[in-house]
Amino acid sequence: MECKYKPVTLDPRALEFLKTIEAPRTRETNEYALKAFSAFRIRGSTTPLSLKAMSFDVIQNFDAWLRAAGYSDFSRKTYVACVVEFLRFALDQEWMSPTFSLERAVYRKRRKQKRKSYPIPKPSKRMGEIIAYYDQQPLPDVNGDSPLAVERSRIKRLCLLRARAVVHVLYASAGRVSEIASLQRKQVQDGRAKEAIITGKGDKERFLYFTPDAQIAIQAYCVEREDEFEPLFIAHGRNRGAALTRAMIWKIVSDAADALGFRAHPHDFRHFRASEMLNAGVRLEVIQEILGHEDIGTTRKIYAHLDRETVREAFDTASRNALRR
Repeated sequence: MECKYKPVTLDPRALEFLKTIEAPRTRETNEYALKAFSAFRIRGSTTPLSLKAMSFDVIQNFDAWLRAAGYSDFSRKTYVACVVEFLRFALDQEWMSPTFSLERAVYRKRRKQKRKSYPIPKPSKRMGEIIAYYDQQPLPDVNGDSPLAVERSRIKRLCLLRARAVVHVLYASAGRVSEIASLQRKQVQDGRAKEAIITGKGDKERFLYFTPDAQIAIQAYCVEREDEFEPLFIAHGRNRGAALTRAMIWKIVSDAADALGFRAHPHDFRHFRASEMLNAGVRLEVIQEILGHEDIGTTRKIYAHLDRETVREAFDTASRNALRR
């Protein structure tokens, strides 16, 4: 990859993001991109621009900086895509200002390129494969020649059951990563509850809803744990019993996607689920309630789109009904 700036040291948060990327070449590309982004953030100053201080034009300005530095179109697009993923991760980690909107930042850059439509989230249509990836893995038997070997097998079994429950809950609830990470066992009644009341964005109470498959996955995980720790998703190795971090939930999703040959992150399940419900004919007001958007305008702006087949089907149905009348 190209390097047209004085080498800089990556900050700990960029390094934490890189740890979530399993594929070596993908991680290397992201490292180059984040080093360029660090150079962009520190330009003309003794300290880099903090994540908290970033404005909506940061992506647009970074792209312009790369262009001025002489980067090829391919490198610019690659680096910008990597930085967008990093900023999405930073938002999940709550490292950025709560008023920062990544969608708006991406839109500003696209509008600069004379694109007038609002950027529509486009999660991979293969998101369901991530659920199947963990569901189809055989559970390790808890055995071994020594107590240490038995414990290792037990931890592997728990981690797989936890991964299954995590991806099922992400899909079923369309919840934010921070909301999933903060779930408590009593809220979900160890999988018996069909919904849970949570405190979401803006300290507002709302419901997370679970499918029967998600309930089954939660129940299997909780039964296997045999502990009294309160968080629903916990660490099983080091820091046993501590609530699972957002970074670990990110890793569960990205590891499966890498193994399947595409890129994905937890927030993609939210977009995927919303698009799925919209295409199934669920009213926008219901989707707004499920997603926890305060303003339906936000839901309409981001998700008010249907795929071409759905539009065609609706058009044909309306036409047939009109002819019958």
